[in-house]
Amino acid sequence: MLIVSFVIGPFSENCYVLAHEEGGDAVIVDPGMGCVEPLQQALTAHHLRPAGMVFTHGHIDHVGGAREVSELHEIPSYCPVDDRHLLSEPMEGLADFALPLVMNHYGTTHLTEPETVVDVMPDTHHEVAGFDLEFIHAPGHTPGCSMIRFVDEEHGPIIFSGDVLFAGAIGRTDLPGGDPNAMTSSLRDVVWPLPDATHVLPGHGGSTQMGYEKKVNPYLQL
Repeated sequence: MLIVSFVIGPFSENCYVLAHEEGGDAVIVDPGMGCVEPLQQALTAHHLRPAGMVFTHGHIDHVGGAREVSELHEIPSYCPVDDRHLLSEPMEGLADFALPLVMNHYGTTHLTEPETVVDVMPDTHHEVAGFDLEFIHAPGHTPGCSMIRFVDEEHGPIIFSGDVLFAGAIGRTDLPGGDPNAMTSSLRDVVWPLPDATHVLPGHGGSTQMGYEKKVNPYLQL
């Protein structure tokens, strides 16, 4: 298995590329603002063929490069259905402080969706590039917020936690569409039951492991 990650954009978001091996098909996870150049470098360096993009949620720092990537590679995008509107209207999920960043990058606040968008229903599986990806619905940061889980034979369960869970922290709930009560429920009913051995690859910051977070993350002491 191969996982490549790089930090992009004004929000320092983690974009990931997942493949079974060098030279194989790849999944692009959360292709946010500013992802295109480093993504192309990663694909070239590892001789990868992109097969699809998957989004943990619809915020622009996680999906803002998807349209350009879809045009370059003609691949589908898998988006949680409750966040799909954010692909074209990003400010509906952002605070006013983000307006200059969006305008400076795109010249508009009204964007065009990627060419092919697959609506991901809560708690469903989708096969992309040979991976069985489970989209685990965990609202609170956004209505459609999800964690994307798969199991590797060698490394065990791995989850792209997006902006649900970070190392020592969680995603904010004070943006439009955020819901503190929903986040509390997600942490208690969805995040906490994850096996301790689960490797956590978040949308911002460094990676962690579920068992460690249960011990030290103050937001998991429910």
